Amino acid sequence: MSVIGIIQARMGSSRLPGKILAPIVGRPMLEVIAQRLRASRVSQWWLATSDQPSDDVTEAWGHSLGLRVYRGDQDDVLSRFTAILREERPEWMVRVTGDNPFVSGEAVDLLLDARDEAGKELPLIEFAGDPKDRRTLPLGFGPQLARADAVLESEAEIPAQEAHHRAHVVSWLARDCDPKVCPVPGDWPARPGWRFTVDTSRDLAMARSAFALFGPRALCISYPEMVRALDPHPEIIEMNAGVEQKALEAG
Repeated sequence: MSVIGIIQARMGSSRLPGKILAPIVGRPMLEVIAQRLRASRVSQWWLATSDQPSDDVTEAWGHSLGLRVYRGDQDDVLSRFTAILREERPEWMVRVTGDNPFVSGEAVDLLLDARDEAGKELPLIEFAGDPKDRRTLPLGFGPQLARADAVLESEAEIPAQEAHHRAHVVSWLARDCDPKVCPVPGDWPARPGWRFTVDTSRDLAMARSAFALFGPRALCISYPEMVRALDPHPEIIEMNAGVEQKALEAG
């Protein structure tokens, strides 16, 4: 079954503008993400960014990293994804956000394995459901896998008063169905209290410290290896432990 990957990223972050090009281990965060995804079985990756002048540099970086680039509405992220889906016509798409440098190709492949076992009937496969009940991995670590036709159908279903779902792309699918939760391998330690997303300066400082600790393997280190490296350093995990996650409705 054909699958493409799409990374959503733009310079105009409300809490940390320009974070996608902030350096981590001497490379822009966007490059770290792209490099860490190369080991996945997904061969075609897109960058979905905005059409604002500030994202001219985002587009340039995307091309330099070998990504195909689509530019569209800065707020309606879903419309960027559906434009790519109409052009490429895949059966499935992987969604990755540009604030997740810890993402891995291994995690993407686990989603594909779960898809193969579940079949085509499920519109969304992810690692985390309700954060209070089913999340075992750090916040922000996991990519998502969605059926392309379900994403396209959702574009017309989201009511104007719930436009925040268009910023999160697949949150409407998650609300409208019971997503399949991808099994976490037995050797993946549960760390639901950790924060692996970069949304504030504290998050960025934590990511920089963590990746410096990972050393030469930073661009290919696996999740279990990350945990083994970070467990003896609670001071790194605590750097962003108190950061409050934005509500879904905040976009």
